[in-house]
Amino acid sequence: MNVGFDLRGFFRAVEGRRVAEGVSWRELGRRLDLSPSTFSRMSRGRRPDVDTFLKLLAWLDMPAEGFMEGAFKRTTHSARPALETIAAALRHDPSLSPDDVAPLEEIVKVAYNRFRRVKR
Repeated sequence: MNVGFDLRGFFRAVEGRRVAEGVSWRELGRRLDLSPSTFSRMSRGRRPDVDTFLKLLAWLDMPAEGFMEGAFKRTTHSARPALETIAAALRHDPSLSPDDVAPLEEIVKVAYNRFRRVKR
């Protein structure tokens, strides 16, 4: 089984959440008890250590499997399709009003359907 870590996707998720909360990297480091240089190293392609990874996952409120690449596929009934996962994240985002969620879900749905690869 060939499984890898999507560091670029993980860093984008951290950066996106940081921007959404309106905090600097230094402030985020203070909040999570992490060195600001941790984020600098990640931006240059260095993987976080396990403890840092777990802190950031908890802060993101996302499962680790969301950042796995390769042959690993979840086969249990709890695996959710991508659109459902994104919609749930939008509905739980405190920075969005309920009136904002439906149009965003529609935008994501249109973009997803445009770019998804259909199995042949």
